[in-house]
Amino acid sequence: MKKNKAFLELEGKPLVERSLTVLKTVFAEVLISSNQPELYARYGVPIFQDEMLGQGPLEGLYQGLKAATYDQVFFVACDMPFLSVELIHFLSSWTPAYDVVVPQLKSGLHPLHAFYHRRCIPTIKHNLEAGCLKIIDFYPSCSVRYVAETELQSFRDLSQVLCNVNTPDDWLEILKA
Repeated sequence: MKKNKAFLELEGKPLVERSLTVLKTVFAEVLISSNQPELYARYGVPIFQDEMLGQGPLEGLYQGLKAATYDQVFFVACDMPFLSVELIHFLSSWTPAYDVVVPQLKSGLHPLHAFYHRRCIPTIKHNLEAGCLKIIDFYPSCSVRYVAETELQSFRDLSQVLCNVNTPDDWLEILKA
């Protein structure tokens, strides 16, 4: 994208602000993962950084679980403009029984719109040390609830709720929505 996706504006509001507005209505604690904390200081929420740079989202997940006060933590990418409070609540209903609760659509898993338990910390650390950096690579070592698309049909336009911005074309499609 050649720019920080968190600050793309939709309806006059940066994506990070849109996300924080939704997340603050659901959770008592909201944290931001960024290696540029100065960009987010104005939002008044704790910011944590990667300890090991170049490890991708798995390092952010690891540091976030360590930084969080609560055992169950919802992780969401900064480039998802249409978060749904109802969907987050729905996914949270499985958190007592699983280490990971992740939506699974026909298009694939959504590991950056999922709940993780702090019990995952040792497994994630092991994968980071082994250079296994794909988030879903540690799933087989945990109890995972894959929430199938058929279970999510009551949510309107699920593809929009779970969409994220990866390319300029993705952003143009979102602006048209």
